[in-house]
Amino acid sequence: MQIHKPVFIIGSFRGGTSLLFRLLTESDELWSLYRESNHMWQPWHRDPQETADTVVLKAEDVKEGDREHFDRHYHFSAYNNQILGELSRIRFLRNRLRPVFNLINVFNYLYKWLKLWIFKREIDGKPRAYRIIDKTPPNCFRVEYLAKLYPDAKFIYITRDGLDNTSSLMNAWRSKQKFQFRYRKYLEEYLKPLEGVQGSRSAKYFDIQGYQSDVWKFAMPPDWEAYRDKTLAEVCAFQWLKTHEYALNSLSKLAPERVIRFKFEDLMAEPHPSIEKLCSFLEIEFTWNMQKIVSEMPLVNTFTPASKRKSRKNQADLETIKDYIEPMQQQLGYVTIL
Repeated sequence: MQIHKPVFIIGSFRGGTSLLFRLLTESDELWSLYRESNHMWQPWHRDPQETADTVVLKAEDVKEGDREHFDRHYHFSAYNNQILGELSRIRFLRNRLRPVFNLINVFNYLYKWLKLWIFKREIDGKPRAYRIIDKTPPNCFRVEYLAKLYPDAKFIYITRDGLDNTSSLMNAWRSKQKFQFRYRKYLEEYLKPLEGVQGSRSAKYFDIQGYQSDVWKFAMPPDWEAYRDKTLAEVCAFQWLKTHEYALNSLSKLAPERVIRFKFEDLMAEPHPSIEKLCSFLEIEFTWNMQKIVSEMPLVNTFTPASKRKSRKNQADLETIKDYIEPMQQQLGYVTIL
């Protein structure tokens, strides 16, 4: 089996990557993990317990055996069957019933072999080749690495207005229902004692104004340590800004036909034309199943649809960072208006 013309969705955390991924995985021409590929990056993480670290990788970091490492994971764990894919997302199966989870993967692996062998599917003359679609926001810091690892890969770069994206990050940092990031225990050295706290789970916290916890959430770009005592708005704006700085710099080095830039706002305003345009770029059919899921526009990693009202709940905080993000806003084609 060969992976041919893989697709990588990149963008900021809380920037629409999950929704776009959900819509495009409906294509029967694209195989996916049906979840983020964080576990595949374990050898590069800064701590053995980390599952979503932000590690910067360049083209020169590609070494012998790396392609085989990723191919092996995709061959074993990539699906294009909705039922199997959704089963693989259940954390209880992955963490508590590992033998059952492995059995699902073995069944899927055989299914994939049979499907590719029986139909002898060819892509550009390559028999038994298949395409995967992958997304995880930290890949914004690994574009050059991925581009060299898979020379025929295509990249979908999704952006979102910096004020709305920063506000969404702030809401997610404060959320007690989702986005726990509890595995980042190796960051204890960066915490400071909180005076006057009795009987709490931990007496150490990040000294971030507007956020009281011992957990650092979402992106960890280089120099993140300097933001441990800033406001939450400054932290989130920094995460958004650095994510796009790295993405833009890396994507500028690729051939134009390998990259498509795409706005989250366009997806929400005109979902059908937007996904049809992406399908054309990826050279896949905009099938009836895809059209159906696009019409439904499911909620992904959120409890309510995106709206200006949601982002403006942090308006006072956003006022403090709008000048900071303004240059990147202009570069991405947004107007910074509160």
